[in-house]
Amino acid sequence: MVRRDGELLVEERVDQTAGERAFRPLGRRVGDGSAESAVAEEFASVLGVDLHGVSPLGAFDSMRVLEGSIEAAWPYAESGFTVYDPETEERRRVCWLHVDDFRKYGETLEPEGLLETL
Repeated sequence: MVRRDGELLVEERVDQTAGERAFRPLGRRVGDGSAESAVAEEFASVLGVDLHGVSPLGAFDSMRVLEGSIEAAWPYAESGFTVYDPETEERRRVCWLHVDDFRKYGETLEPEGLLETL
């Protein structure tokens, strides 16, 4: 989880069959390594940026969420962007959404319980 003045850097996920949209922190499944190295690899391979100050935020539905900061300035200057994930060969939309978008306006933040922790 990366934050910017009350906003969260999240990726948009759309369930094509149900037509429902949800957002979640950018990340990946952890293999044999640590969660910290997995999330660092995800940001490096997908965004081309390094993370620092990575620490655990909590565990939700078998998903561990970490919090950190991006060392590069450019993601903080953008409102959103499309990224290519070389692991899945998919393009994904990544954007900054304010916590009020989830609390007041009904956007869905996954995993369940994360919003209450923020």
